[in-house]
Order: sequence, then C-alpha cells, then structure tokens
Amino acid sequence: MHRFFCVLFMIVVYDLKISTSHYQLKYYEILRPSEIGHKITKRGLHHSFHQFNVAKEVSFKALGRHFRLMLNPAKGLLSSQFKAFTVDKNGHKRSLWVDKDNFLEGRVFGETGTQVSAHIEDGVLTAAIRTSEDTYIVEPSWRHMSYEDNSSMIVYRGSDVKYSWETMETGKKLTKFCTYVKEEGNVSIIEDDTATEEPKSRSKRQAIDPYNWEPVQTRCSLLLVADFRFYENMGGSNLKGTINFLISLIDRVNKIFLETEWKDSEKQSGFSGMGFVIQEVMVHTEPTPVSRGETHYNMAGASWNVRDLLEVFSRNLNHRWFCLAHLFTDQKFDGGILGLAYVGSPRRNSVGGICSPGYVKNGYTLYLNSGLSTSRNHYGQRVITREADLVTAHGD
Repeated sequence: MHRFFCVLFMIVVYDLKISTSHYQLKYYEILRPSEIGHKITKRGLHHSFHQFNVAKEVSFKALGRHFRLMLNPAKGLLSSQFKAFTVDKNGHKRSLWVDKDNFLEGRVFGETGTQVSAHIEDGVLTAAIRTSEDTYIVEPSWRHMSYEDNSSMIVYRGSDVKYSWETMETGKKLTKFCTYVKEEGNVSIIEDDTATEEPKSRSKRQAIDPYNWEPVQTRCSLLLVADFRFYENMGGSNLKGTINFLISLIDRVNKIFLETEWKDSEKQSGFSGMGFVIQEVMVHTEPTPVSRGETHYNMAGASWNVRDLLEVFSRNLNHRWFCLAHLFTDQKFDGGILGLAYVGSPRRNSVGGICSPGYVKNGYTLYLNSGLSTSRNHYGQRVITREADLVTAHGD
C-alpha cells in the first residue's frame, strides 16, 4: 500500500465575514429554510442499510434556476468501523454519535452528467451541485454574515469565487498556496504547488517502480483531527457542526479523486477509482496544556511556523493505524501557505506520503503520512468552500 499514489492532502476549510465577503464572492443569494422543499419519494417497507432504501427530493430556486435534487444516503465514505470523538484538555476522549443518513449524494433531476453532495441538519442544507454549466455551493450563512440567523443559507456559483491566490487590492498575486515536504536524511526540502482548474489527470509524486503499476487497494483510510482553534472558529464551538463540516468536506473531495486518472507521465496509461474512507474524526474542544520546554500541536499561545506544526503533529503514535492523518486548524501562516504535507522522494524505500512507516528525526519518531491545512489565508481572512475543493484537488 505504501506505493499507492502520494497525496498532499491539502484540505482547506471555508468561511467569510460580511466585512470581507466582497473579496471572495462576486455574487451570492440568501436562501431561507422555508424556501426549500423536502419530499420522501421512496421508503422501503423494512429498515435497510441499502443506499436506495430511502430516496429524498430537495428543491429550491436560486441564481435564476430551479434545483430539484434527487438524493440517497451516501455510502462508502464512512468506514464500517467509523468513530468520532471529542478530546478535552486532559486528553480524555468521549465517543460521539453521528447520523450517517444525513450525508446524501445524488443528481439534479432532468439533467445528465450532474453530481450532488449534500448534508441536511435541522433544516439547513449544505451542498455542492456540479452541472455542465457550473458548480453551485449552498452553505450556512452564519459562517459568513453576523447579521443572518443560524438557519439561513448562502448560495453562489463556483465561477463567482475570488480565490486567495488571485490578485486583490494590494495588486500582488500569490504564487503558492500549498507546499509539500520531502525528508532527505534529516534535511527537510519544502516545495510549492499552485492552482489551476479541477484536474482530470495527475502525475503521482510518490516513488514507484519504473514499470506500470496497478493498485491493489483503492481506498485510503483517514484520521481527521480538528484542533481547538478550528473547533471554536470554524465549528462555532459546536461539536456536531464541526464533525459534519469535516465529513461533508471529505465527501466533496472524494468525488473529485474518484474521477481523477493517476499516471506517472502523459505517455503512460494511468488508473482511476482511488478515493478515501473516513475511519476516525477527533475534535479538541480545549487547548492541551504543556510543561515548560514541551510542545503540542493543540497547545494555546503558540505562533506556529507551518513546518514546525506539521512535524509536531506527525509525532502522534496513533497515525500509524491510518493511511493518512490530517490536522485542521484556524491560524495564519507566513507566505500565505494554506496547507502542508509530507510526500515521498523519487528514491526507492524513501519515507513520506500516505501509509508511510515511522521515521526517526531529532530523537522523535515521526509518522510522515501527515498533512495539515488552515482556514486562514494570507490576509487573515477565512477561505471559502469552493477554494477548499480546489486546494484539496491540487494537493496530490
């Protein structure tokens, strides 16, 4: 499995404030719960975990069109052994129940080639709707506008997003948003990645043999960790909201990866159908206290260098049980970096990337199947969900 394609899993999260919304969206509309229609179009006679035992239709009007979403419970995203935990300042874990049936997938009625990822909680819809025209995003407005109530939503087109790396009021253009680290001996080599449109074909960065390679395992198990900053800011200090946010984000990212063709070069044939399965979500609700001279990725008061934060996070012994571990935080990093992850080098038997073994550096064992991302861009603003999708899609 450690020869599986290497993923710089630069997942970034979204939000915007009313004072900065004009920097991130050219146009959006507000959607009220009363403007959304819900209808059960099919329900099995007996309870079943089959995907099509329950079918829902969700409809609303926005952005000059009528959306009719035909939805079923999403399958395959959460592991059969999926667990969610909250962690207090003393490291005590408490198990949390997650309603898997609230995570939905489907299509737009009457349109071909469409794809929908959605989540419904207490009447509030979060969705990514891909059509031949554009990608439409629906998300809670409380993350964007302080004067809106907690039940309203914001709707916008992907083409109306102004990305963090684009030229803004300073006249400068950000040339990088994600970086990746290669461990060469005890030397860290940091390289950059930049943004384009959603890719349909990619080159693998992890070292593999110089002959055509066929994957045996097609799903990468994930550990998602939210620090206390992310929980308080992006999650609104709400456990259920934080966990639902992370799962919904991975759902969108997973659909992009499943459609991507992975290849060593343009001249060689590739393979597709690679994706993720969430095995565990862990949310820190409080800062972790540390003794003098010690560090912890979840400690309070630290002004982190992104490289140092990733290294401290990668010391977690628990990472060895997962294909990839990812930390979500809410802090601004120098250079406008939104995400960082380890990758493998072209050298045979090198470490780094998903499913990587332990690696000793400076007296610590590091698990280099680790990555992180922040919701704060180089302006100190939070990035929006469409930007999250593209950053994630380019993090391989």
